[in-house]
Amino acid sequence: MKHYDMRRDGRLLDEEQCLSILRKGKYCIVSTKDEDGFPYGVPLSYALVDQKMCFHTTNTYGHKLDDFALDNRVSATVVDDVHAFFDEGDFTTTFESVIVRGRLIKVSDDVLKRKVLVALCMKYCPEHKADIGAAMAASFDVTDTWILEPEEICGKRRPRS
Repeated sequence: MKHYDMRRDGRLLDEEQCLSILRKGKYCIVSTKDEDGFPYGVPLSYALVDQKMCFHTTNTYGHKLDDFALDNRVSATVVDDVHAFFDEGDFTTTFESVIVRGRLIKVSDDVLKRKVLVALCMKYCPEHKADIGAAMAASFDVTDTWILEPEEICGKRRPRS
């Protein structure tokens, strides 16, 4: 995978550390560009399936769907463990973040689509595990799932000193 130089490379995370942040992250911002070349960032829920970020959308219409169809190159950002503080006369924050850049692939296999939807449900509502099948059946035909095939994963952490 391609990596870019980082200004503070002492904060750079390895791939396993990045995956750890992605596993515990709550939401992400997926960034695309529209037909005018204007950037568009949309907050999405996600789950990791086979160590890849996966999303769900409606399959009817919307800005992000138009952008996905125009150009499947996207960037997804997850930020976690953010704490602001004042230290030795300076305002700063601790954080950990991961950026995944790659190509978004629409899932066409129904078995994989179900796997993604179950992973999303188990991440956000594990207490409703028994209801997943009925919920999936009710919305399966109007839902699409997507896998972000990573070309670059880059993470950074700024711990409190």
